[in-house]
Amino acid sequence: MTQSKVSGASTKLRLTAGLGALALTAAACSTSAGRTSSTGSSSSPQTLKLITWVNPPAVKALQAIDAEFEKKYPNIKVSLQTAANLTGPYQTLLQTTVDAHSADIVSWYPPVQPLPLKPTRSNMSTWQFWSTNNVFQPLNGSSWLNRMKPAAVKAETYKGNIYGMVTGSYQEGVFYNKAIFAKYHLTPPKTYSAFLADLKTLKSAHVTPLFDGLGNVGPLYLQFLYFPLMASVWSPHVPNKTLARDLESGSVKWTSPSFVKVMQREKQIAKYLEPNYAGVPWESMPGSFAQGDAAMLLDGSWDLAAIHKVNPSMQVGFFPLPGSNVAANNVAWQNNNLTFSVLRQAPNKPAAKKWLAFFASPAIYKQYVSITGISPSFTGSAYTGFSASVLGSWFGRGVHGSTVFPTLSPNNSYWDQPANWPTAQLNLLNNQFSPQHVANLYQSAWKTS
Repeated sequence: MTQSKVSGASTKLRLTAGLGALALTAAACSTSAGRTSSTGSSSSPQTLKLITWVNPPAVKALQAIDAEFEKKYPNIKVSLQTAANLTGPYQTLLQTTVDAHSADIVSWYPPVQPLPLKPTRSNMSTWQFWSTNNVFQPLNGSSWLNRMKPAAVKAETYKGNIYGMVTGSYQEGVFYNKAIFAKYHLTPPKTYSAFLADLKTLKSAHVTPLFDGLGNVGPLYLQFLYFPLMASVWSPHVPNKTLARDLESGSVKWTSPSFVKVMQREKQIAKYLEPNYAGVPWESMPGSFAQGDAAMLLDGSWDLAAIHKVNPSMQVGFFPLPGSNVAANNVAWQNNNLTFSVLRQAPNKPAAKKWLAFFASPAIYKQYVSITGISPSFTGSAYTGFSASVLGSWFGRGVHGSTVFPTLSPNNSYWDQPANWPTAQLNLLNNQFSPQHVANLYQSAWKTS
């Protein structure tokens, strides 16, 4: 979501792609749960280390916040270390950092909750395993928790302990160029049929209808298609109205006709993507859209800041990708993103707690929201930045991804692992797999709770 965005996300943005390579470190950390920091002095020079992935708006915001933090606490130097790509270098950085206890604050997405119905090491993501096995320091009693939205607190709570700060949620959907829409007399579609009609109109006028980029991130960024389609086409028809739980319990199967329909519509919409979407780097998405290369962009709200920077005069609108012909079923996709956790064996836990409190202070946090385009997890402020204006009534609203898509474990069978699930979707769009074949692959060795 954030991602490597996400995410977006996206980030940006709730498939925990890439966690399969993260090794188990909780046992080593749990043995020293009571260790205290030796760097708690308020006057001696100190270093606070924070790691995160390369999400340009978030990194820019953190750099600005770190500089202000250092002015308030001149004896503390913040070391911000980043690595690109959640599914590669950052994954490695996170693992080695946790193994060596070499940072104070680490970040990931999504947060610990919701856990699987019956959590075990084989069906939890590694971040969930860490969060439930003494790797992170409980943050109970922190003053900023009083201002955090209950859902955000719940997302990082396990057995009464709060193990992280969810910094907000990113929304995914369709961002559109208002000038192009006006030129071709289009209005934001509210149904699948209306969306297809707009796509056809643009293509017949030799305008690229949709833009996406899988380069340097892989098929994970097809999430902008399959996630909202699952929410609008499949979720309304499951027994308990919570698709993720129904899949986990086995009351709903991947071979459901509704999921086959999801993939059929995904293929239909993908025909209107730019021809080389699989090779276009994700980093170029906001810039290409801002320069008018396509009428619409499939993306997360984390990229709005970059769009605005490239073309400040561009009028951008937003609508949820409409997969259903029942307008009420088409809602924005939303995911918690960029969770900060303090390592239990962090070299400088007192400084880490000071930094989190500083980050959560109203003026600083409002700055973070404005720069990143994230929807806030804290109450008490009015947000009027570019992201809020683009998202309009959808700012901070939408279906939460955890209710639609189940947590995938790296211990699942091949096609049900987070790194491989999206690959089958790309094979679908490349006509290597049929929708029914993909459904069979997912279901063939699916583990239910």
